[in-house]
Amino acid sequence: RRPIAADAGHQRGLLHRLDVPSSGLILVAKTHAAFGDLQLQLSVGEIARDYAVLCHAWAPPRLRRISRRVCCHEGLPCVVHRRGKPCVTEAKVLAHGLRSGRALSLLAVRIATGRRHQIRVHTSDGGLPTVCDGRYTAHATFSSDLQWCPR
Repeated sequence: RRPIAADAGHQRGLLHRLDVPSSGLILVAKTHAAFGDLQLQLSVGEIARDYAVLCHAWAPPRLRRISRRVCCHEGLPCVVHRRGKPCVTEAKVLAHGLRSGRALSLLAVRIATGRRHQIRVHTSDGGLPTVCDGRYTAHATFSSDLQWCPR
């Protein structure tokens, strides 16, 4: 049997990754058995996926549960749409701040589902686009973000 790292049918062991402009950990199995075990844990919600997200604008101070369907088509930005896949994101405000007179919010985010661009789409749709996001933030805002928050 081939090592999982050579098995494209099992995504070479890759179970969970972040979007390219994001930073953080990825989840990779080293064996086929571990891949099956971890895939099951992800599907039943046994693995918590928590993130710190810096957003533009003031977020409401209470814990928010965002349950909006997200629709993605190859090559296009994902959007909230009634025909999209169900997505659940929980967000809690950790801090508010200002940068050059513009409001920012730091969120603790947990995703129950792991859809493509889920956090970025949910925050942007709620009026809180993530800092330094060239896909879901206005071009002028993104260009400004690159000056103080490059990746």
